[in-house]
Amino acid sequence: MAYPIITDYKNALRNFEGRFATLKPKPFFDHQGEPIFWAGNFAVVFKAYVEGRDEAVAIKCFINDLPDLEKRHRGVSLTIDKLKARYLIDVQYIPDELYVTSNIAPSGDYPVLVMPWVEGETLGAVIERQCVNQNRRGLAAITKAWANLCLDMLGKKIAHGDLKHDNVLITTDGQLRLIDYDSMFVPALAKFDSIAIGGPSYQHPRRDYYHFDKALDHFSMLVIILSLRALIVDPSLYETYNTGQNMIFTADDFVSGGRSALFMQLRKSPDPVVREWTELLIKVMQSKSIAVPRIERILKLARKTEV
Repeated sequence: MAYPIITDYKNALRNFEGRFATLKPKPFFDHQGEPIFWAGNFAVVFKAYVEGRDEAVAIKCFINDLPDLEKRHRGVSLTIDKLKARYLIDVQYIPDELYVTSNIAPSGDYPVLVMPWVEGETLGAVIERQCVNQNRRGLAAITKAWANLCLDMLGKKIAHGDLKHDNVLITTDGQLRLIDYDSMFVPALAKFDSIAIGGPSYQHPRRDYYHFDKALDHFSMLVIILSLRALIVDPSLYETYNTGQNMIFTADDFVSGGRSALFMQLRKSPDPVVREWTELLIKVMQSKSIAVPRIERILKLARKTEV
């Protein structure tokens, strides 16, 4: 089934009166009178106020027909509500909520996700600023917070499925929040496959759609924690290796056999922890398994990071 495109949803939000079945939203508009939105691979997100809620919300509208969309998001929503983890955002799946006219897809009612709007910066933006300012203590604080978040996720046997620099927000009070749960694994979805394989600069080169279990985030957790540790030791790595789509690693690094310029530099790091984790990453990326042995031990060490 075809879904509306971004332009269709923008038109619907521009003329929002009477289009929503249950919600009474008031979208945010820019100075040109266009709805404020952010687009991803599977959906577009609009910022709005909704009657009955004190704070702004994000209204997520899908541009692709994702398999078992309702079952997945209801499973994720119930799990988030049960776990009440501070780094997860409540989500509400509402079927047949927004009427959209389209020349691409059938005109009609389409589902939306509604969640609290989180004010903050992406992890990538904050890391860039810390590196530019040579703020090793700031990077160390992020490292400890990231390690604690990952350990909690592992303990809860859940996985985000697409951990990367722009799917993590740091709020105005310094808390980490995960966003975008389309690829999320929770035990209730154990019989499903993944709908995506995540950002290539953070994923195991052998990751496939059939990988969908509690080990789904192991590789990206290791990539991010190693990147942070390496940047604490040498913040200039960011300027050298960041492409705007990563922190410092790229998908090419993961198929280099450990012989890329970045790997060669990290293997010679003055920090023995960076060297150790680098060798582990090289070993894991060449393995048939996407799971990372000793990932919990690594994260427990990382949460003790000091400068």
